[in-house]
Amino acid sequence: MRRIPSLSHGRRPSVTRLLALLAMVVAASGTSVSFAGDDFVRVVDRRVVMGTSATIQVYAPDEATGYAATRAAFARMAEVEDALSDYRPRSEAMRLVERVGESVEVSSDLATALRRSIHWHRLSGGGFDPTVGPLSLLWRTARREGEPPSRASVDFANDVVGLEKLEFDSKTGRVRCRTAGLRLDFGGIGKGMAADAGLAVLRAHGLVRALVEVGGDLVAGFPPPESPGWRVRIRTIDGDDDEIVMLENGAIATSGDVEQFLDVERNGGIVRLSHLLDPRTGRPIEARREVTVLVRGGVSPGADADALASCASVLGFNGSMRLADGTTDGWIRFHEIPSGGELGRTRRIPLAADPTWARVGPAAVLVEGFEFSEGPVFLSNGDLLVTDQPRDRIVRVDSTGGVSVMPLAARRANGLAVSGDGRLLGCAEADNQLVAWADDGTVEVLADRDSNPFNGPNDLWVGPSGRIWFTDPFYRRPWFAGGRKGLRADVHRLDPDGTCTVAATGFVRPNGIVGRPDGSRLYVADLDGGRTDSFAIDDTGALGDRRAFFPLGSDGMAMASDGAVVLTGKGVHVVSADGALIRTLVPDERWISNACFDPAGERLVVTAVDRVLVFELAPEVIGGP
Repeated sequence: MRRIPSLSHGRRPSVTRLLALLAMVVAASGTSVSFAGDDFVRVVDRRVVMGTSATIQVYAPDEATGYAATRAAFARMAEVEDALSDYRPRSEAMRLVERVGESVEVSSDLATALRRSIHWHRLSGGGFDPTVGPLSLLWRTARREGEPPSRASVDFANDVVGLEKLEFDSKTGRVRCRTAGLRLDFGGIGKGMAADAGLAVLRAHGLVRALVEVGGDLVAGFPPPESPGWRVRIRTIDGDDDEIVMLENGAIATSGDVEQFLDVERNGGIVRLSHLLDPRTGRPIEARREVTVLVRGGVSPGADADALASCASVLGFNGSMRLADGTTDGWIRFHEIPSGGELGRTRRIPLAADPTWARVGPAAVLVEGFEFSEGPVFLSNGDLLVTDQPRDRIVRVDSTGGVSVMPLAARRANGLAVSGDGRLLGCAEADNQLVAWADDGTVEVLADRDSNPFNGPNDLWVGPSGRIWFTDPFYRRPWFAGGRKGLRADVHRLDPDGTCTVAATGFVRPNGIVGRPDGSRLYVADLDGGRTDSFAIDDTGALGDRRAFFPLGSDGMAMASDGAVVLTGKGVHVVSADGALIRTLVPDERWISNACFDPAGERLVVTAVDRVLVFELAPEVIGGP
């Protein structure tokens, strides 16, 4: 059995995976000076920070100025280490946990680390936890002994892990440890904080062209003279998908199990355990992945990149969608190796900062009592309609909050829409039809299975020209005839003259669909295909210029007036017009099936299984029609 490496929440593997590839080579002595032009010399200084190698590269007017600044920067970084280290017995963090039951005023560094850690704990749903120290210590001991810890010892350590064991007043900076045995581990954010602090000192000395590296985490100021950025190579686990990035005024952090893992026997096979711990289980991650995060700008890009990389390593690709809170610009890059050892694949979650969406508050329950809510749509009078497909009904919520069941045959409707002439349209799965309801409840069939081979129309969008696009995935419904088999899952278009044609193919299970208000592009979510694509719409309604929009499928979709697209599923994902994730709302709901904006653009309504939720929007967010 392979010996257990050092295991700690958020610890980074070897520095060699993430290097700044610069023109000059750092001297073996740890310091060097090189001529960089008429106005600058390049100064390089190396020390040990946070128990790992750290390097500062800075462009200064002369050698003395450069080294004075790097000495001050390293001194400041040492202060951060003295506050946060769980390796130094007399660090502030270690002394704090000894004072059980006391209210202790902590330093600004420790208070900041706690404040940011609590923020990431909340965003990650517990995937980031600074109280994981007892588990980190347990696995370090196991490494020295060469055997994994027993389940009983893991459970015992877990008993003293959890933010509820810590009382922190963020306003006064006072902390109370509520239980003995608590141990803080800031390994998932500390190196980034130290690098941020070092760069701040360099800037205070007037040196803005600088790069600070701590254990593979990089924080950059302005680039070297006559360069677009600091050149960084991101190396992958198998070398299959290396990448060069030009970094300027931002940070890069990486996390993964390139060199540190444990192979154990289980059920007759070998299971590879990462060196990273999941605080929610107290166990190593059983996946081989490498995560790299780039953060552009911000007050503390190093700490944010460090924490994001730690969280994403625990949560995985889809789970990391919840980390977007509207404040981060950059990306999260995943490189994952299948268990069989084949070449890995690389995927990326682009991130965009948007202060408007960042200010959206928590959801309120608008109405409940559904078996499965779907298809929300607002009428021109402000009433909201929601389908409850299993119960075969359409529910009306009027503008005063009154709730009633519509007096019409719902026909197992799923998605709803309103046509340009005010008619209610629906994807009626009972008979695989696209239908329209008149005010008196009578039904007009617009397209059906008799003339078109449908699986079961699911969701629809009405363009400004009056054309209707709808998705047609196959789901096994209890109301379908037995033995029915699925057909190819396509997107269809119904023209105003009643002609229905296949508009797009090449999906696993197309579901959510929405278009730009001007009718220029259509967005289709492939729920099981794990992607959302966009298409150009020409004057005839034909689709072309298919582009990958976002690497996640969606059950339902809505569009804001600024072009942001709302995707639904495991949370509500707000994606910018250029395909970057801005924010994820309510990630802990069981499922979000669909979404729509009210006519005034003041509220975003989402259907959440047995209830309907509503978000009050800032005035700058205006929903599309």
